[in-house]
Amino acid sequence: MSEPRVTIVGIDPGSRIAGYAFIRAKVANPRLPRDFAVIDAGVMRAPSALPTAERIGLLHEALHGLLAEHMPDGCVMETPFFDKNVHTAVKLGETRGAFIAACARLRIKTHEITPAEVKKTIAGNGRADKEVLSQALRALIGFDRGKLPHDVTDALAISLCFGLRLATRFATMPVPNQEAKPRDVRTP
Repeated sequence: MSEPRVTIVGIDPGSRIAGYAFIRAKVANPRLPRDFAVIDAGVMRAPSALPTAERIGLLHEALHGLLAEHMPDGCVMETPFFDKNVHTAVKLGETRGAFIAACARLRIKTHEITPAEVKKTIAGNGRADKEVLSQALRALIGFDRGKLPHDVTDALAISLCFGLRLATRFATMPVPNQEAKPRDVRTP
């Protein structure tokens, strides 16, 4: 019987475009970037003409569908930064909340990681820009985002960084629950 492999989804939240990347460990105790495989990555888009609440609702449902399809062991997002534009910060907070709720609906634990830690781990520089991060992912695991926006490489960097962070904790980490099934829980 093969040992269960950890699956992680990284999310780069946005109220119009949100990146996602699901990775799975290829070995029982992953230690290096090449010990992970990208199993799905892309962007979720909501029409910008829609009101914010409708866009966020559509993104929530899109993520919920992806989560139900892949049933990751954990979800990770970057810790929020404090934007000078309060309106933008509120929208980001609302979107993050919708994504956290999508995870909670399927009992998927959510985690946070700082943007600087992601950039330092993946690109070797905590202040690396999006293009440098994209190039680092191409060099480390052969991922090419093609014509997709940088949101997808940001999400992949987030999931890979978290996977590498877990590498030092695998010895004490509980075995993922492989029997969990998605449920449709309706609220009144």
